[in-house]
Amino acid sequence: MKQFFSVLLTSIFFHTAFAQCEGGRFTQKIFQQSIRHKDIVYSIAKNAAGTLQPIKMDVFEPVNDTATVRPLVIFEHGGAYWTGTKDYESQIAMGNEFAKRGFVVCSATYRLESSPLSLLFQDLMLKAVGRGVQDTKQLIRYFFNSARDSANPYRIDTSKIFLCGASAGAFNVLHTTYLDSTDVLPENWKTWLNDIGGVFGEYDFINYGEKILGVVNINGALGDKSYLDNEQTNFLSVHNLWDPEIPFNRGQPYNIPTLMFVDGSNILHTKAQELNIYNPFYIIPDWGHTSYSTDLFGTVVQPFFDSTVWYMKNFFAYQLGCPNLTTNLNYYQTIEKIGVYPNPTFDNIYFVNVQRYVGQQITISDILGNKYYDAIFDGNVLNTSALGMTKGVYTIQLYNRKTNTLYTSKIIVD
Repeated sequence: MKQFFSVLLTSIFFHTAFAQCEGGRFTQKIFQQSIRHKDIVYSIAKNAAGTLQPIKMDVFEPVNDTATVRPLVIFEHGGAYWTGTKDYESQIAMGNEFAKRGFVVCSATYRLESSPLSLLFQDLMLKAVGRGVQDTKQLIRYFFNSARDSANPYRIDTSKIFLCGASAGAFNVLHTTYLDSTDVLPENWKTWLNDIGGVFGEYDFINYGEKILGVVNINGALGDKSYLDNEQTNFLSVHNLWDPEIPFNRGQPYNIPTLMFVDGSNILHTKAQELNIYNPFYIIPDWGHTSYSTDLFGTVVQPFFDSTVWYMKNFFAYQLGCPNLTTNLNYYQTIEKIGVYPNPTFDNIYFVNVQRYVGQQITISDILGNKYYDAIFDGNVLNTSALGMTKGVYTIQLYNRKTNTLYTSKIIVD
């Protein structure tokens, strides 16, 4: 009988997954328009100066969506805890991007420090992270309470919440999900967090790791990789290989010697593999930080915005049980393997570390061998539409006749 109910529940789950993913929902932009509800106050709390501050968010949702409940994507901006806003161009673009795919998206701010001088002091930085965690937990509480007590105005499925953040926002969502009262913290960290009311106690009204369906970490870090031991929540990481601000491996933010050491995405990926936590990893091959968006002005940067969106939407779909994903999301690249990006691409193909092939031959063919491009390679960007490339898998070959070396790569046009 137990086996019968197990099979029945599995059948119901996959039937629901198929139903909610029908028509390309979550993976394709099936809605033409989205609406942005601005400046919603989700909490009021004391900031670093000790004064009460309303903390605001925007909510994006698709226009003319008839679904009774929808997954929620919470996205928090970066800014080193002293700058940043939900009004960044990249934040608005993310909100519209995923609302048109059938999600409800919350673009949230959190309490910031009054001065960048806080970056120089470990206690102030830790308190800033602590306030960010408090605000993130209060934000989740807001949606749970509105679903329970206020007729669920945004039609949120509270069992399908994704926490996403970039840089400081990624610190917030990682520690909200993985740090709990069973983790061992240095005594001075405990003292500093207690000074702001702690991040446990009233903020542990639910087990966040169990309630959060997935996490997206963009150029973030955890205070220690051991925090991953407490939960099995899957997460996607996106990180620049030579990030100058938040360490790709273990290090101090901004290389400031007075700050604490933290474990960056590459360390977390290795630990996640040990713990069998699903953690697809997209490594951006450059020296930037949150390269889909500039730090101070939040403008969209291509091609990394499209490729970051591609990994996010496939990670969300995987967590939601959508069938027939066309790619293996257990993605881990090193710079030696990178020649073309983003992969998959929506429109443009960029090249990196292929200088030896400039002035030599490039050929692009589909899986049937039909050639779409055959020319002398100049290293510049190629546009898939201009070449007549539609959705599918293509082979790119770079051939250096002088050295008799051949570089071959598969690329997906999505």
